[in-house]
Amino acid sequence: MPNIFQNFLNQVTSGYKEADKRLGGWLPGGGTASPVTRAKQEGEQKLAGRIAAQQLSQYPGQPGRFANQGQLLNAVRATTEAGANPFSLLTSDPANVKRVAEYYQQNPSLQNQYDLSTNMFLRYLSGTGSKGLEVAPNVGKQIYADIQQQEQKFAPSAYRESLINSRNAPYIKENLLQGNTPVYYGGLSDAVAPHKAQLPFDVGQRWQLQNSLGSFWAKPTDTGYTISDRYNFVYAPSQKEGKGKLSEFKMIPGNITDIGRNLVRSGYGTPYATNLEVNPSGQVIVR
Repeated sequence: MPNIFQNFLNQVTSGYKEADKRLGGWLPGGGTASPVTRAKQEGEQKLAGRIAAQQLSQYPGQPGRFANQGQLLNAVRATTEAGANPFSLLTSDPANVKRVAEYYQQNPSLQNQYDLSTNMFLRYLSGTGSKGLEVAPNVGKQIYADIQQQEQKFAPSAYRESLINSRNAPYIKENLLQGNTPVYYGGLSDAVAPHKAQLPFDVGQRWQLQNSLGSFWAKPTDTGYTISDRYNFVYAPSQKEGKGKLSEFKMIPGNITDIGRNLVRSGYGTPYATNLEVNPSGQVIVR
């Protein structure tokens, strides 16, 4: 009897396993999970993999790593990471400004991890200039798209001709005739530009460009565009390429940009050249 019963169990078990295999292995006690459970497990594994890959791809100095947190938090992070007190910068405290400048002189690549405005201003404050400057691809794509949008605006038209024939800004005529395209983001800027040339800065990544590149001429090349400009300020002291007298007027800070302007007026920082090449993929090469 035991043998007959054992044979019966063997046959049932064998059939059960075969049915389990045909049904995907999700019968109770089968070899694998149910389709629902299996899908959930696979989804969790893929999510974990993406998170791990994202964490691995992030590193100190990664271009734009903290940009999405906004310029204010980026400026606070950049200051505290340097061991300085953010509130002391409100009064342009020399000791804290020096601490920030020296920290980024010693760690220049870390400037890249902030939004482009903070990145480029830190380079002005620290004196490291554009050496080692890196621009995040999403910002590079924004620059390229903005240049193309401006090209359409300055295609042969009555507006273009009126600028070329104007005597108010001869450098505009000269650049237009050379095939260059003016790009200017609305808001406070030291540059003189036609009102119609302004791009609204509350679009896409333009908030990072308004107070960094600000305004520039784009020269077309076989692979994209080149941008050659200087990062300086008209309200800096005359020895820092400014107008001198404007540096006497300090502002009551209403935002993070005002703090930067007061530092510039106080004579901190060093102007530097920016020579960039941007292509359709958003890659920005610094020369």
